[in-house]
Amino acid sequence: MAASSLRTSPFPEFPQWPFNCLALYTQMARDFSHYAEEMTRCTDAMEAARVEADFGAQIFADLMKGYFDLALAPWTAMASAMAEDVAAPPAASPPSRTRARPH
Repeated sequence: MAASSLRTSPFPEFPQWPFNCLALYTQMARDFSHYAEEMTRCTDAMEAARVEADFGAQIFADLMKGYFDLALAPWTAMASAMAEDVAAPPAASPPSRTRARPH
């Protein structure tokens, strides 16, 4: 009985979780693999320091992007649901039948 009352709700259905948390981890893993490759090619301390600084900037950018996506996920879901609701055409009313009056 409760399930049928939930289906007749006037509110749009939202996705359960619109944020893909694995995207952050895969990007961070790619950054780490690039960092490891660059570190193996370093010949002096200055190159190593530059590679470490680049890696730190990339990780920070990944974390900020992940946090930004996670923070905006509810707003994005709500905006897409509202856009779908506005884009839906109104229900057409059946044509009315009129009878001609004899004169």
